Amino acid sequence: MKRKNKISTIAFTIVFILLTAVTGIVSFVKLVKFYVNDEVDYNEWTADLGNKFETDIATSFFEKFEFVNLNGAMRNLLEQKEMNGVIKLNNGYLMTAVGYVDDETLQYYANKVALFDSYLINRGTKLVYALTPYISCKYDPQLPTGIEDYGNDNADRLMSMLETAGIDIIDFREAMHEDGINQYDMMYKTDHHWNTEAGFYAYGILEDYIINETGCNVDERISNINNYTITKYEEWHLGANGQRTGRYYAGIDDFDLIIPNFETSIQREDGTVGNMQDIAINMEPLEKKEYTSRYTYDLVLGASLGHFVNLNSENDIKVLIITDSFGKAVCPYLMMGFSEIYYIRDWDVSEITPDFIESYDPDVVILLYYLPNAMWDNLYNFQNFIDEE
Repeated sequence: MKRKNKISTIAFTIVFILLTAVTGIVSFVKLVKFYVNDEVDYNEWTADLGNKFETDIATSFFEKFEFVNLNGAMRNLLEQKEMNGVIKLNNGYLMTAVGYVDDETLQYYANKVALFDSYLINRGTKLVYALTPYISCKYDPQLPTGIEDYGNDNADRLMSMLETAGIDIIDFREAMHEDGINQYDMMYKTDHHWNTEAGFYAYGILEDYIINETGCNVDERISNINNYTITKYEEWHLGANGQRTGRYYAGIDDFDLIIPNFETSIQREDGTVGNMQDIAINMEPLEKKEYTSRYTYDLVLGASLGHFVNLNSENDIKVLIITDSFGKAVCPYLMMGFSEIYYIRDWDVSEITPDFIESYDPDVVILLYYLPNAMWDNLYNFQNFIDEE
Protein backbone atom coordinates (compact mmCIF):
# COMPACT_ATOMS: atom_id res chain seq x y z
CA MET A 1 0.00 0.00 0.00
CA LYS A 2 2.81 2.41 0.92
CA ARG A 3 4.55 1.60 -2.36
CA LYS A 4 1.33 2.32 -4.29
CA ASN A 5 0.86 5.65 -2.49
CA LYS A 6 4.49 6.55 -3.17
CA ILE A 7 4.06 5.79 -6.88
CA SER A 8 0.86 7.91 -6.98
CA THR A 9 2.64 10.79 -5.29
CA ILE A 10 5.55 10.59 -7.71
CA ALA A 11 3.17 10.43 -10.68
CA PHE A 12 1.20 13.43 -9.45
CA THR A 13 4.40 15.37 -8.88
CA ILE A 14 5.67 14.56 -12.37
CA VAL A 15 2.38 15.62 -13.96
CA PHE A 16 2.40 18.85 -11.93
CA ILE A 17 5.98 19.62 -12.96
CA LEU A 18 5.20 18.89 -16.61
CA LEU A 19 2.12 21.14 -16.58
CA THR A 20 4.07 23.90 -14.89
CA ALA A 21 6.91 23.53 -17.37
CA VAL A 22 4.59 23.57 -20.39
CA THR A 23 2.76 26.62 -19.04
CA GLY A 24 6.07 28.33 -18.38
CA ILE A 25 7.44 27.55 -21.84
CA VAL A 26 4.28 28.75 -23.62
CA SER A 27 4.22 31.89 -21.46
CA PHE A 28 7.90 32.52 -22.27
CA VAL A 29 7.16 32.23 -26.01
CA LYS A 30 4.29 34.68 -25.60
CA LEU A 31 6.55 37.03 -23.67
CA VAL A 32 9.08 36.97 -26.52
CA LYS A 33 6.31 37.70 -29.05
CA PHE A 34 5.12 40.50 -26.78
CA TYR A 35 8.55 42.14 -26.78
CA VAL A 36 9.32 41.50 -30.46
CA ASN A 37 5.94 41.95 -32.15
CA ASP A 38 3.76 43.52 -29.43
CA GLU A 39 1.57 40.41 -29.61
CA VAL A 40 -0.53 39.74 -26.53
CA ASP A 41 -3.62 37.70 -25.68
CA TYR A 42 -6.18 40.40 -25.09
CA ASN A 43 -7.70 40.74 -21.66
CA GLU A 44 -9.16 43.89 -20.18
CA TRP A 45 -7.14 43.64 -17.00
CA THR A 46 -3.47 43.08 -16.30
CA ALA A 47 -2.08 43.40 -12.80
CA ASP A 48 0.44 46.17 -12.24
CA LEU A 49 3.08 44.32 -10.25
CA GLY A 50 5.33 47.36 -9.77
CA ASN A 51 8.25 45.84 -11.66
CA LYS A 52 7.91 46.26 -15.45
CA PHE A 53 9.35 42.82 -16.26
CA GLU A 54 7.02 41.08 -13.79
CA THR A 55 4.07 43.04 -15.20
CA ASP A 56 5.05 42.03 -18.75
CA ILE A 57 5.13 38.38 -17.67
CA ALA A 58 1.64 38.73 -16.18
CA THR A 59 0.46 40.38 -19.41
CA SER A 60 1.73 37.45 -21.50
CA PHE A 61 0.90 34.63 -19.11
CA PHE A 62 -0.60 31.59 -20.83
CA GLU A 63 -4.38 31.31 -20.30
CA LYS A 64 -4.24 34.24 -17.88
CA PHE A 65 -8.00 34.75 -17.94
CA GLU A 66 -8.67 31.13 -16.97
CA PHE A 67 -6.38 31.51 -13.96
CA VAL A 68 -8.32 34.66 -13.00
CA ASN A 69 -11.53 32.63 -13.34
CA LEU A 70 -10.15 29.89 -11.08
CA ASN A 71 -9.00 32.42 -8.50
CA GLY A 72 -12.38 34.13 -8.55
CA ALA A 73 -14.25 30.84 -8.19
CA MET A 74 -12.22 29.89 -5.12
CA ARG A 75 -12.66 33.33 -3.53
CA ASN A 76 -16.38 33.13 -4.18
CA LEU A 77 -16.59 29.75 -2.42
CA LEU A 78 -14.59 31.16 0.49
CA GLU A 79 -16.87 34.25 0.56
CA GLN A 80 -13.91 36.62 0.31
CA LYS A 81 -15.00 40.22 -0.27
CA GLU A 82 -11.91 41.55 -2.06
CA MET A 83 -9.97 40.46 -5.13
CA ASN A 84 -7.48 42.34 -7.30
CA GLY A 85 -8.56 45.73 -6.02
CA VAL A 86 -12.27 44.95 -6.45
CA ILE A 87 -14.78 44.89 -3.58
CA LYS A 88 -17.78 42.57 -3.60
CA LEU A 89 -20.75 44.25 -1.94
CA ASN A 90 -23.01 42.23 0.33
CA ASN A 91 -25.52 41.90 -2.52
CA GLY A 92 -22.87 40.53 -4.91
CA TYR A 93 -22.23 43.69 -6.94
CA LEU A 94 -18.61 44.58 -7.69
CA MET A 95 -17.04 48.00 -7.21
CA THR A 96 -13.77 49.81 -6.56
CA ALA A 97 -13.74 52.06 -3.51
CA VAL A 98 -13.39 55.83 -3.89
CA GLY A 99 -11.08 57.86 -1.65
CA TYR A 100 -11.89 61.06 0.19
CA VAL A 101 -11.76 64.39 -1.69
CA ASP A 102 -11.33 67.48 0.47
CA ASP A 103 -13.76 70.42 0.49
CA GLU A 104 -11.20 72.82 -0.97
CA THR A 105 -10.84 70.70 -4.11
CA LEU A 106 -14.59 70.25 -4.47
CA GLN A 107 -15.18 73.97 -4.06
CA TYR A 108 -12.62 74.61 -6.79
CA TYR A 109 -14.63 72.34 -9.12
CA ALA A 110 -17.89 74.08 -8.20
CA ASN A 111 -16.35 77.49 -8.85
CA LYS A 112 -15.18 76.38 -12.29
CA VAL A 113 -18.67 75.18 -13.21
CA ALA A 114 -20.14 78.45 -11.91
CA LEU A 115 -17.81 80.45 -14.17
CA PHE A 116 -18.77 78.31 -17.16
CA ASP A 117 -22.44 78.72 -16.27
CA SER A 118 -22.05 82.51 -16.04
CA TYR A 119 -20.55 82.59 -19.53
CA LEU A 120 -23.44 80.54 -20.91
CA ILE A 121 -26.12 82.57 -19.11
CA ASN A 122 -24.80 85.74 -20.74
CA ARG A 123 -25.49 84.24 -24.15
CA GLY A 124 -28.85 82.64 -23.27
CA THR A 125 -27.70 79.02 -22.98
CA LYS A 126 -28.86 76.70 -20.21
CA LEU A 127 -26.38 74.53 -18.28
CA VAL A 128 -27.31 71.48 -16.23
CA TYR A 129 -24.91 69.34 -14.21
CA ALA A 130 -26.15 65.74 -14.24
CA LEU A 131 -24.48 63.29 -11.84
CA THR A 132 -24.79 59.55 -12.38
CA PRO A 133 -24.94 57.01 -9.56
CA TYR A 134 -22.30 54.35 -9.11
CA ILE A 135 -22.41 50.87 -7.68
CA SER A 136 -22.80 51.54 -3.95
CA CYS A 137 -26.20 53.15 -3.40
CA LYS A 138 -26.31 56.17 -1.10
CA TYR A 139 -29.44 54.85 0.59
CA ASP A 140 -28.35 51.21 0.72
CA PRO A 141 -24.53 51.03 0.52
CA GLN A 142 -24.19 47.25 0.98
CA LEU A 143 -20.53 47.77 1.96
CA PRO A 144 -18.83 44.81 3.64
CA THR A 145 -17.59 45.31 7.19
CA GLY A 146 -14.34 47.27 7.33
CA ILE A 147 -14.56 48.77 3.82
CA GLU A 148 -14.32 52.55 3.59
CA ASP A 149 -15.78 54.33 0.58
CA TYR A 150 -16.29 58.09 0.14
CA GLY A 151 -17.93 58.15 -3.27
CA ASN A 152 -21.37 59.22 -2.13
CA ASP A 153 -19.99 61.53 0.54
CA ASN A 154 -17.82 63.35 -2.01
CA ALA A 155 -20.78 63.64 -4.36
CA ASP A 156 -23.12 64.97 -1.66
CA ARG A 157 -20.71 67.77 -0.79
CA LEU A 158 -20.08 68.66 -4.45
CA MET A 159 -23.81 68.74 -5.24
CA SER A 160 -24.40 71.03 -2.26
CA MET A 161 -21.69 73.42 -3.44
CA LEU A 162 -23.06 73.48 -7.00
CA GLU A 163 -26.56 74.12 -5.73
CA THR A 164 -25.30 76.98 -3.53
CA ALA A 165 -23.62 78.46 -6.62
CA GLY A 166 -26.96 78.47 -8.41
CA ILE A 167 -26.16 75.66 -10.86
CA ASP A 168 -29.04 73.55 -12.16
CA ILE A 169 -28.33 69.97 -11.08
CA ILE A 170 -29.84 66.57 -11.76
CA ASP A 171 -28.66 64.02 -9.23
CA PHE A 172 -29.74 60.66 -10.61
CA ARG A 173 -29.13 59.04 -7.22
CA GLU A 174 -31.85 61.24 -5.77
CA ALA A 175 -34.11 60.96 -8.81
CA MET A 176 -34.10 57.16 -8.66
CA HIS A 177 -34.69 57.20 -4.91
CA GLU A 178 -37.61 59.61 -5.23
CA ASP A 179 -39.10 57.51 -8.03
CA GLY A 180 -38.91 54.36 -5.91
CA ILE A 181 -36.35 52.72 -8.21
CA ASN A 182 -33.84 50.24 -6.83
CA GLN A 183 -30.57 51.76 -7.99
CA TYR A 184 -28.92 48.34 -8.19
CA ASP A 185 -31.41 47.34 -10.89
CA MET A 186 -29.96 50.18 -12.98
CA MET A 187 -26.33 49.05 -12.71
CA TYR A 188 -24.35 46.12 -14.07
CA LYS A 189 -23.19 43.74 -11.37
CA THR A 190 -19.71 43.26 -12.89
CA ASP A 191 -19.19 46.70 -14.45
CA HIS A 192 -18.99 50.32 -13.29
CA HIS A 193 -21.50 51.44 -15.93
CA TRP A 194 -25.20 51.92 -15.58
CA ASN A 195 -27.22 49.70 -17.91
CA THR A 196 -29.27 50.54 -20.99
CA GLU A 197 -32.49 50.74 -18.96
CA ALA A 198 -30.83 53.41 -16.81
CA GLY A 199 -29.77 55.29 -19.93
CA PHE A 200 -33.36 55.34 -21.14
CA TYR A 201 -34.55 56.50 -17.71
CA ALA A 202 -31.91 59.25 -17.64
CA TYR A 203 -33.05 60.46 -21.06
CA GLY A 204 -36.59 60.89 -19.74
CA ILE A 205 -35.34 63.05 -16.87
CA LEU A 206 -33.20 65.17 -19.21
CA GLU A 207 -36.04 65.49 -21.71
CA ASP A 208 -38.33 66.85 -18.99
CA TYR A 209 -35.66 69.34 -17.94
CA ILE A 210 -35.08 70.62 -21.49
CA ILE A 211 -38.81 70.93 -22.20
CA ASN A 212 -39.32 72.88 -18.97
CA GLU A 213 -36.42 75.22 -19.67
CA THR A 214 -37.00 75.86 -23.38
CA GLY A 215 -40.73 75.22 -23.90
CA CYS A 216 -39.98 73.03 -26.92
CA ASN A 217 -42.03 70.15 -28.27
CA VAL A 218 -40.63 66.61 -28.28
CA ASP A 219 -42.06 63.50 -29.93
CA GLU A 220 -43.93 61.82 -27.07
CA ARG A 221 -43.09 58.33 -28.35
CA ILE A 222 -39.42 58.70 -27.50
CA SER A 223 -39.77 58.65 -23.69
CA ASN A 224 -42.41 55.87 -23.65
CA ILE A 225 -40.80 52.45 -23.20
CA ASN A 226 -43.89 50.81 -24.72
CA ASN A 227 -42.73 52.11 -28.10
CA TYR A 228 -39.56 50.02 -28.01
CA THR A 229 -38.52 46.41 -28.53
CA ILE A 230 -36.24 45.13 -25.77
CA THR A 231 -33.97 42.23 -26.68
CA LYS A 232 -32.21 40.50 -23.78
CA TYR A 233 -28.79 38.94 -24.37
CA GLU A 234 -28.45 36.66 -21.37
CA GLU A 235 -25.11 36.32 -19.57
CA TRP A 236 -23.41 38.40 -22.23
CA HIS A 237 -21.46 41.18 -20.53
CA LEU A 238 -18.50 40.75 -18.17
CA GLY A 239 -17.64 44.29 -17.14
CA ALA A 240 -14.50 46.08 -16.02
CA ASN A 241 -14.64 44.70 -12.48
CA GLY A 242 -15.51 41.25 -13.78
CA GLN A 243 -12.35 41.28 -15.88
CA ARG A 244 -10.36 41.56 -12.66
CA THR A 245 -12.24 38.80 -10.88
CA GLY A 246 -13.35 36.34 -13.56
CA ARG A 247 -16.72 35.01 -14.58
CA TYR A 248 -17.34 32.93 -11.43
CA TYR A 249 -16.76 35.54 -8.71
CA ALA A 250 -19.96 37.52 -9.27
CA GLY A 251 -21.49 35.95 -12.36
CA ILE A 252 -22.10 37.54 -15.77
CA ASP A 253 -24.45 40.38 -16.64
CA ASP A 254 -27.30 40.30 -19.13
CA PHE A 255 -27.24 42.99 -21.80
CA ASP A 256 -30.52 44.59 -22.96
CA LEU A 257 -30.84 46.31 -26.31
CA ILE A 258 -33.66 48.90 -26.47
CA ILE A 259 -34.66 49.75 -30.06
CA PRO A 260 -37.53 52.05 -31.15
CA ASN A 261 -40.49 50.61 -33.05
CA PHE A 262 -41.19 53.97 -34.72
CA GLU A 263 -39.48 55.61 -37.67
CA THR A 264 -36.39 57.71 -37.02
CA SER A 265 -34.02 59.57 -39.31
CA ILE A 266 -30.61 60.66 -38.05
CA GLN A 267 -27.74 62.22 -39.99
CA ARG A 268 -24.11 61.76 -38.96
CA GLU A 269 -21.54 64.50 -39.32
CA ASP A 270 -20.16 62.74 -42.41
CA GLY A 271 -23.57 63.00 -44.09
CA THR A 272 -24.67 59.39 -43.60
CA VAL A 273 -28.42 59.11 -42.93
CA GLY A 274 -30.20 56.19 -41.27
CA ASN A 275 -32.47 55.21 -38.45
CA MET A 276 -31.24 55.45 -34.87
CA GLN A 277 -30.12 51.84 -34.62
CA ASP A 278 -28.18 51.96 -37.88
CA ILE A 279 -26.43 55.17 -36.88
CA ALA A 280 -25.83 54.62 -33.15
CA ILE A 281 -25.83 50.86 -32.48
CA ASN A 282 -23.11 48.36 -33.37
CA MET A 283 -24.61 44.86 -33.50
CA GLU A 284 -21.35 42.98 -34.14
CA PRO A 285 -20.45 42.47 -30.42
CA LEU A 286 -23.85 40.84 -29.96
CA GLU A 287 -23.17 38.14 -32.53
CA LYS A 288 -20.71 36.19 -30.37
CA LYS A 289 -20.01 36.14 -26.64
CA GLU A 290 -16.54 37.31 -25.64
CA TYR A 291 -15.85 37.19 -21.92
CA THR A 292 -12.23 38.35 -22.14
CA SER A 293 -13.38 41.90 -22.91
CA ARG A 294 -15.56 44.35 -21.01
CA TYR A 295 -16.42 46.17 -24.19
CA THR A 296 -19.93 44.87 -24.90
CA TYR A 297 -21.37 48.09 -23.46
CA ASP A 298 -18.75 50.34 -25.05
CA LEU A 299 -18.71 48.76 -28.50
CA VAL A 300 -22.47 48.32 -28.89
CA LEU A 301 -23.25 51.89 -27.79
CA GLY A 302 -20.03 53.72 -28.66
CA ALA A 303 -21.20 55.07 -32.02
CA SER A 304 -23.86 57.12 -30.22
CA LEU A 305 -21.20 59.64 -29.19
CA GLY A 306 -20.67 62.14 -31.98
CA HIS A 307 -22.35 64.99 -33.87
CA PHE A 308 -25.84 64.21 -35.15
CA VAL A 309 -28.78 66.00 -36.77
CA ASN A 310 -32.33 64.69 -36.19
CA LEU A 311 -34.15 64.99 -39.53
CA ASN A 312 -37.49 64.20 -37.87
CA SER A 313 -37.14 66.65 -34.98
CA GLU A 314 -40.21 68.49 -33.70
CA ASN A 315 -38.00 71.29 -32.34
CA ASP A 316 -34.89 73.29 -33.18
CA ILE A 317 -33.08 72.66 -29.88
CA LYS A 318 -29.33 72.08 -30.10
CA VAL A 319 -27.72 70.14 -27.27
CA LEU A 320 -24.04 70.05 -26.31
CA ILE A 321 -23.27 67.11 -24.04
CA ILE A 322 -19.93 66.82 -22.24
CA THR A 323 -19.78 63.31 -20.87
CA ASP A 324 -17.85 60.11 -20.25
CA SER A 325 -18.80 56.57 -21.27
CA PHE A 326 -22.04 56.79 -19.25
CA GLY A 327 -23.32 59.06 -22.01
CA LYS A 328 -23.28 56.13 -24.44
CA ALA A 329 -26.48 54.78 -22.88
CA VAL A 330 -28.23 58.19 -23.07
CA CYS A 331 -27.19 59.71 -26.41
CA PRO A 332 -29.18 57.27 -28.62
CA TYR A 333 -32.35 58.83 -27.21
CA LEU A 334 -31.08 62.42 -27.12
CA MET A 335 -30.38 62.24 -30.85
CA MET A 336 -34.01 61.25 -31.46
CA GLY A 337 -35.47 63.89 -29.16
CA PHE A 338 -33.78 67.09 -30.26
CA SER A 339 -32.72 68.84 -33.44
CA GLU A 340 -28.97 68.48 -33.02
CA ILE A 341 -26.63 66.87 -30.51
CA TYR A 342 -22.88 67.38 -30.21
CA TYR A 343 -20.68 65.25 -27.94
CA ILE A 344 -17.44 66.30 -26.27
CA ARG A 345 -15.40 63.71 -24.36
CA ASP A 346 -15.09 64.84 -20.76
CA TRP A 347 -11.32 64.34 -20.57
CA ASP A 348 -10.70 66.99 -23.23
CA VAL A 349 -12.88 69.96 -22.32
CA SER A 350 -10.16 72.18 -23.78
CA GLU A 351 -12.03 71.70 -27.07
CA ILE A 352 -14.72 73.97 -25.66
CA THR A 353 -13.67 77.49 -26.60
CA PRO A 354 -15.66 80.70 -27.12
CA ASP A 355 -15.30 80.20 -30.87
CA PHE A 356 -16.70 76.68 -30.60
CA ILE A 357 -19.64 77.75 -28.45
CA GLU A 358 -20.50 80.64 -30.78
CA SER A 359 -20.12 78.41 -33.83
CA TYR A 360 -22.27 75.52 -32.56
CA ASP A 361 -24.65 77.85 -30.67
CA PRO A 362 -26.16 75.31 -28.23
CA ASP A 363 -29.45 75.93 -26.45
CA VAL A 364 -28.58 73.49 -23.66
CA VAL A 365 -25.25 72.24 -22.31
CA ILE A 366 -25.28 69.02 -20.28
CA LEU A 367 -22.38 68.01 -18.04
CA LEU A 368 -23.11 64.30 -17.53
CA TYR A 369 -20.44 62.77 -15.29
CA TYR A 370 -19.95 59.37 -13.72
CA LEU A 371 -19.76 59.90 -9.95
CA PRO A 372 -16.09 58.92 -9.36
CA ASN A 373 -15.03 60.70 -12.57
CA ALA A 374 -16.66 63.87 -11.25
CA MET A 375 -13.69 64.14 -8.89
CA TRP A 376 -11.19 64.52 -11.77
CA ASP A 377 -9.60 67.93 -12.20
CA ASN A 378 -9.55 67.78 -16.02
CA LEU A 379 -13.36 67.74 -16.15
CA TYR A 380 -13.32 71.36 -15.00
CA ASN A 381 -10.54 72.66 -17.22
CA PHE A 382 -12.56 75.55 -18.63
CA GLN A 383 -9.89 78.25 -18.32
CA ASN A 384 -9.25 78.31 -22.06
CA PHE A 385 -12.17 80.67 -22.56
CA ILE A 386 -13.21 81.86 -19.09
CA ASP A 387 -11.57 84.94 -17.63
CA GLU A 388 -11.05 84.13 -13.94
CA GLU A 389 -9.33 87.40 -13.05
